[in-house]
Amino acid sequence: MKKSSKSNQLKGKGALDAFLNLLSLATVGWLAISLGMILFQLINKFVPAKAIDYVARFSQSPLKVGIASVVIITPIFLAVSAWLHHNYKLGKLDHKSGIHRWLTYLMLFVSALTIIGRLIYQLFRFLDGDYALPVILKTLVILVIAGSIFGYYLYDLIRKDFSKRSLTSQISFGLVIIITLAAVIGGFAVVDSPAHARAVKLDQQRINDLYNIDGLIGDYYWQNKELPLDLSAAKFSQFKDPQTKKAYDYRVLGQKEYELCATFSLAVDPNESDYGYYGGNKDWSYHQVGYQCFNSMVIDSLNSKTGPEFVPQVEAINN
Repeated sequence: MKKSSKSNQLKGKGALDAFLNLLSLATVGWLAISLGMILFQLINKFVPAKAIDYVARFSQSPLKVGIASVVIITPIFLAVSAWLHHNYKLGKLDHKSGIHRWLTYLMLFVSALTIIGRLIYQLFRFLDGDYALPVILKTLVILVIAGSIFGYYLYDLIRKDFSKRSLTSQISFGLVIIITLAAVIGGFAVVDSPAHARAVKLDQQRINDLYNIDGLIGDYYWQNKELPLDLSAAKFSQFKDPQTKKAYDYRVLGQKEYELCATFSLAVDPNESDYGYYGGNKDWSYHQVGYQCFNSMVIDSLNSKTGPEFVPQVEAINN
């Protein structure tokens, strides 16, 4: 009779059980990835790789994504987990349900694969001669995060009594809060301010504009066999400084040589991967702060089907 009463109480709760377990599963996975993104970038910042490795270069973008995700996802994960365990404690949901057990086993499966995969990858890097400190630290980060998730969900699976508070769960929740707070504080310590980030975007737009203008000048030369006298034509004048809205400076230096000038807000740090990917292989991708001019030259291609070849040269003028 008592069993039948409990069965009636849980009747129709399957949707809520699935919702809370799925949300808990999704948020803990998201939190783990985001926390890893922050810690990886902190490692890239303070323990840079000696070899040229673009993957190991410090980048602001994943750091910002990681911080934003951790700040939003952490309270959601903690609230959902607390709500789920509270329902188990009151008997409103059954922790022995198939939904709970299947999703818990799924998380154990994913965590186990992550640990195994990372160990295989680390052994491969070691055999390949790459046992640098950043690789080892990143491996430890993944193993600790995945191992912690595996251990917690394994404990949650074998736990039989949800009517009392679990010291293990309380410690786990406390560690999640401490670790995420430490990661977020560390991330904020090195992340660019919004004003600096805006200046970076403005400079990147200037680089793209110069690259586009350079290409249009090359097309003009190929069609007219001479350089344009100015950039007053609509196809050139559409590109203006994103901040001042003024046209970029252009001067003809010779029959095939010219210069383009712009005023940049910041100097590029070549050690950060957020820079250097704008403007192709042009030297102005590594500009200095202030007013800077770049010399370029068009050379007739030996193959008339390919058009002119552009050979950029740089002269920096800082005011």
